[in-house]
Amino acid sequence: MLEKAAKITAKEGKTMFAFTNETFENAIKAYDMQTNLREILELYSSVKLGKSIGMVMLPATLLDYMLKKLYTSDRKNMIENAYKSGVWLGRCLLIKFPEPEVTKTLENIIKKYMWDSLDLSIIHRNETVELRCVSPTLSKEKTEVISKFIEGTFNALNYKVIENNCFRGIIHMKLERSSTESQQKKKQN
Repeated sequence: MLEKAAKITAKEGKTMFAFTNETFENAIKAYDMQTNLREILELYSSVKLGKSIGMVMLPATLLDYMLKKLYTSDRKNMIENAYKSGVWLGRCLLIKFPEPEVTKTLENIIKKYMWDSLDLSIIHRNETVELRCVSPTLSKEKTEVISKFIEGTFNALNYKVIENNCFRGIIHMKLERSSTESQQKKKQN
């Protein structure tokens, strides 16, 4: 760590004392905000990733209003676009991250950047994934959009839905790796 710090200070034209002082000041500011530098860095990474793939932050009330209107007037296209957006995100994640990190990154994006009120877990079991999502604040419309978005994302990751229970505020999905993908993995092992 000292070697890295020395390289940074040399590159930035700072003394080691100034560098460590700044680091401690920022750690104390984080503490005063009732967080820590690790959480701040994780949030920053999620926001930066979200911006790089075209995600925008909107007030929840505006998003809810738009979803309700579209659900009533053009439900089919809205759900189709949610699925396609998920496929696009899944493909981006496969390009940007090593495969073992993709679903953890997806979980972080959904929980921290897209819908922070979700109690979401993604559990891997061999060639299957179980996704559980609960939020008492989700409307029927938002639940269905999130479900299709997630389905599209996992489709891009070569998973197919084998079970999807979607109710207002609840998504319970079981997915399995597509058979050609599973066979290729077994051959590699």
